[in-house]
Amino acid sequence: MNAILAIANPLIKEKIQRNETVIKLLQQFKLDPEHPPADFSGVYAYALVEYGVGKPKPLLELFRQEAIKQAFRKAFDHNNPSILLSEVDAWLDAYALGDNIRSLVIDIRREIAAFYIVFAEVAKRTRNPADTLMSQQIGSLQQRIANIQELLDRLPTLEGIRTEMARLAAQNSPALLEAETSTENQCRAIALAQQMRGWFETLGYRFEKYEIWGDSYFEWIINVPTRRNRYDRILIRGIEGEVGLKDVALLRSSVEQQRTDEGWLVTARRIASAARNELEKEQNRYLGCYTFDELIDQDADFSDYLDWLSAEIIRRQIDTKYVPLACTKEEIDPDTKQRIGISHYSDRDGWIDGYIDVWLDDPAKEHISILGEFGTGKTWFAFHYAWVALQRYRDAQKRGVERPRLPLVITLRDFAKAINVENVLAGFFFTQHNIRLTSEVFDQLNRMGKLLLIFDGFDEMAAKVDRQQMINNFWELAKVVVPGAKVVLTCRTEHFPDAKEGRALLNAELQASTKQLTGETPQFEVLELEKFNDEQIRLVLSYQTEAATVEQVMGNPQLLDLARRPVMTELILEALPDIEAGKPVDMSRVYLYAVRRKMERDIKSDRTFTSLAEKLYFLCELSWEMLSTDEMSLNYRLFPDRIRRLFGSVVQQEKDLDHWHYDMMGQTMLIRNADGDYTPAHRSLLEFFVAYKFA
Repeated sequence: MNAILAIANPLIKEKIQRNETVIKLLQQFKLDPEHPPADFSGVYAYALVEYGVGKPKPLLELFRQEAIKQAFRKAFDHNNPSILLSEVDAWLDAYALGDNIRSLVIDIRREIAAFYIVFAEVAKRTRNPADTLMSQQIGSLQQRIANIQELLDRLPTLEGIRTEMARLAAQNSPALLEAETSTENQCRAIALAQQMRGWFETLGYRFEKYEIWGDSYFEWIINVPTRRNRYDRILIRGIEGEVGLKDVALLRSSVEQQRTDEGWLVTARRIASAARNELEKEQNRYLGCYTFDELIDQDADFSDYLDWLSAEIIRRQIDTKYVPLACTKEEIDPDTKQRIGISHYSDRDGWIDGYIDVWLDDPAKEHISILGEFGTGKTWFAFHYAWVALQRYRDAQKRGVERPRLPLVITLRDFAKAINVENVLAGFFFTQHNIRLTSEVFDQLNRMGKLLLIFDGFDEMAAKVDRQQMINNFWELAKVVVPGAKVVLTCRTEHFPDAKEGRALLNAELQASTKQLTGETPQFEVLELEKFNDEQIRLVLSYQTEAATVEQVMGNPQLLDLARRPVMTELILEALPDIEAGKPVDMSRVYLYAVRRKMERDIKSDRTFTSLAEKLYFLCELSWEMLSTDEMSLNYRLFPDRIRRLFGSVVQQEKDLDHWHYDMMGQTMLIRNADGDYTPAHRSLLEFFVAYKFA
């Protein structure tokens, strides 16, 4: 301990220097760096060396105290880190050293939790060689500890550390327990207990001392706040496996004995119908039965969002008209960083859907970026995959089995002005979908693997960005990439002026990207969408027009080339009369023909107060305002102001303004969301109107 104290300050920042120091200290204490001792005291000393190098002296003095060591032993034996946290709080209040520690600019509870996690990792390595091989723990212990230290630096909240603490504690070594083996460690429901404890602590529920552990169940009593410093006492009975009638009877008995207000049966997945029927009886009205997912629903209600997602997908007709997309992935030599090949994923691989399915099941992968040129189907894929995930989620919800990840599609166009990811999430949860979710609850759900985050349109966060701002935007979003998370990001290929540097950013290789990170870099990878082949073009056209028109487009090489971008197919069909008349064909002219014909048709089919020229002028000016100010939408309340500014004396009276107001909202190719925000249906339309303004 004195040797550790001697080098505690200044802090050792370089990894290599730190690792060398750790190994020297271990050897000085006659501890094998690769094979920790098997007794509790030995592991405690070993873990303290790994944890303590570079830590402030008062903090290490705390761990020297026999009372703290015994509290740690008690917490570890009972697999309950909360014991240690409460004991440390009491000790700091009682001794002068506590004042010194609290004067440091550190979160003491975070440090205690960090030491606990390091201890749990060292404890895993006390197994014999056969156990080590069976659990696939081969590798350098020093490297693994270094990775964990970096992981802890990436965990932004104490709740996140508690979740990781519970995960590692579940893997501790029985050989360490010199005293009688804890029944808690023998309980088959321990994984459920750890998840539930982390969830309840995140919600701020207090645990009473009552605690029972059986072979296949556990019982707690929690205090759930109601109002004005009052709370309900709830007896929790967690069950491994299916909940049956006998469990209902046992719960009722425990509730009566402990005189709690309610009793909850909780299981990971299965509840017998007879048990549910029994709980519906009047005499059992104070009892409840939930899967863990159903328990989460009590405090994290996404039902309105899921209804919106379903309606939005149906409105866009993605559920019926989506055409599967192919993608590629560059294979890079890890040593030379040079491309050595390209993997293609098409129909035989299940398209990009098949790749994302495999990626979702890979625990080592946390983040994937999907690149594509404009109009190649990034947004449609984002909503399509969310639709697939939603069907899986609702099917599991209906059948009462453990649910897959819930897909959250966050359209970054709506948050172009958001300064940080917290603002993006707050806008998504509170403003857009009225989901009452704190950042702590979101973080816990994310770490528990309950969410699939899909950020659509990274290029639309800001229209004007320099290189560093682009990097900053990316790492803001990457803050949600934590252990247990799965994050998809879509972006235009052309958002990156240099393709090689763009991929380096999305793969988290740029020094400028990672220099602000304090911990281990998450696992990132990049896919790129391919344009449509002939069969995909034929299929998407068949959804929109008759066979003769399909063949007409397929027989025109210029149109066929344009149709390789999915966004162009509808515009091509709209522009066909002009094309048939022999007018020139290129991408910009197809936009021009399609926009003009659609607006002319709208004017003829409905009463209108403004001309085509006035509508086009309005759209050009509005699009330029959106692009130049990074505001990608206009609320309906702001239309009158824009009309006055653009048309001035033409709008003579208030009734004229009202007519123009509604005419511009309904006859100018703008689409509206539920909050009354109007925006062009596709970003390429906005860019076309800006180009037209200057041309």
